[in-house]
Amino acid sequence: MHLKTKHLALFVATALVAASATNAAAQAGAGDEGTFFIKGGTVVNPGGQKMPNTNILVRNNRIVEMGPAAQPADAKVIDATGKYIYPGMIDANTGLGLGEVGGVQTMGLRTEMGEFNPHIRALVGLNVESELLGVTRMNGVTSAITSPTGGVISGQAALINTAGWTWEDLSVAKSAGMVINLPGSGGGGRGGGRGGRGGAAASPTLVADFERFMTESKEYNTARASGSAKLDLIYEAMRPLLNKQIPAIITANGEANIRAAVAFGEKWGIRVVISGASEAWKVRKFLADKKIPLILGSLESAPGDDVPYDEIYAQPGLLYEAGVKFAFSTGAGSNARHVAFHAALAMAYGLPSDGALKALTIWPAEIFGVEKEIGSIEKGKLANFFITTGDPMDLRTQVVEVFIKGRMLADDDRHSRLYAKYKSRPLPIKP
Repeated sequence: MHLKTKHLALFVATALVAASATNAAAQAGAGDEGTFFIKGGTVVNPGGQKMPNTNILVRNNRIVEMGPAAQPADAKVIDATGKYIYPGMIDANTGLGLGEVGGVQTMGLRTEMGEFNPHIRALVGLNVESELLGVTRMNGVTSAITSPTGGVISGQAALINTAGWTWEDLSVAKSAGMVINLPGSGGGGRGGGRGGRGGAAASPTLVADFERFMTESKEYNTARASGSAKLDLIYEAMRPLLNKQIPAIITANGEANIRAAVAFGEKWGIRVVISGASEAWKVRKFLADKKIPLILGSLESAPGDDVPYDEIYAQPGLLYEAGVKFAFSTGAGSNARHVAFHAALAMAYGLPSDGALKALTIWPAEIFGVEKEIGSIEKGKLANFFITTGDPMDLRTQVVEVFIKGRMLADDDRHSRLYAKYKSRPLPIKP
């Protein structure tokens, strides 16, 4: 069996059309390169570590010194005295760069035709001129998972920074995970589509096709390892999944569907990350024992009619207490800048503040295998962080500077431009 995609070329070509149709002169910039010396701020890292009066030296995209570092003569000095420096936040499920305006077909690149598309890479369809990237990063969200949807195997999700010149420049992990919707298993439980498409229809034919595709992928992987198979781009794309180099990101809501997703991973010997995960608190010991990480669906969804009103908000605290690793997400792209407020909602219902910070920073980095690059402020890591007047989970806090990949971002995003424009509007003429 060879289930082909028909529209890979369209996927890429449409991205180019969408990008070129945008007025590049109006877009937010990719940031200023250089050597920066951030002086005297309080560094707040996940794990409860606070480092007051800390200097940070950024050079060649990375943090090269921390602590009582001396000020080099060639550095631009940023005075952070009295302010706080947090690691860049990560939204663990979005469509950033794949969709700009809802309802306009040519600007929606997230869903591909066909059921089995492991070779589709979200990264190469990315619109780097998306206005959503600019407004997202200026709230301290410096990285995000952007993922395809649709079909049984939607394609490869990418972990990107929210600033950069090209899709290669934005990339943190070109292939962070394979998005899979188990036939008839993804959308159960309260909330329906929360966290993405609920899964393909459970027709016996589709189930059989999926079983056959997985079997053939595994046979191909074995044959390629022994050098006895010719290159096939579709099955080749499955090899990192089958060799546990990347996880399967499986949408599953409800206890039965979550258990089914875990069983699927065990059957095929692959790593699994559960996305959506409503009602995961009911199987939290099971998930903790299996060491299955979660990407929680949007906490800004309405509670279901048949469950306690506070279940959605209290779940993160219960998972944290049970030792389950999870990350917050917004699900789309337009609200990715709000991901910190999802954590704030959970804090109001029992999640400790350090647990909230972990789930916004180091845990998503660990889930997708990039904890040596991002997720905390440490010497040697990419300089992804932001400077604030207070706790980023507090609505009153202002983000005053953002650094991504060692570049200092100007506040030239769409929201900032509109604020400046209308702030300077002429006053009405009084009669």
